Amino acid sequence: MKQLSSDYGDALLDTGKKMIQRPIKTIVYSSAVSALIYAYRTMPSFESYQNDFVQFRHQQLLTSSLIRNKQVETYINSIEQLLLRDQIHFVDCYLFSLIIYRSQHRTTDFSHRFYENVCSYLHLKRNARIIDIGICNRWFQLNRQLRKADIFEE
Repeated sequence: MKQLSSDYGDALLDTGKKMIQRPIKTIVYSSAVSALIYAYRTMPSFESYQNDFVQFRHQQLLTSSLIRNKQVETYINSIEQLLLRDQIHFVDCYLFSLIIYRSQHRTTDFSHRFYENVCSYLHLKRNARIIDIGICNRWFQLNRQLRKADIFEE
């Protein structure tokens, strides 16, 4: 046990010496690792998508119909219908999140697609469509639609 701790101590000292010899490389690697850790810790969840969507829907309802963007209104209505039909699924990709639309419902019966229905990472198939991408506590498509919500385009 004492030999193992001294080996780790020597490895740590050697690493420290290498870091001092190459400070640029150290900064690049440590910032890349920090960015990956930050992305993992701030990956949005399906609940955050639903909460952001509900807030967006409430804001849209409070906006006058005279200045509402019809394209955004159509987008919100279609997402709402997909949520009600349980055709929107969350995929955790460890550094970012995906909200996808699948025309099929996920079932738990013992059909030939049982394995595909249980494993969320297999949901990116030919009949799936990406609706939104989330990273760093942000949903990009939802936020883009939010910025255009009160712009009347006619």
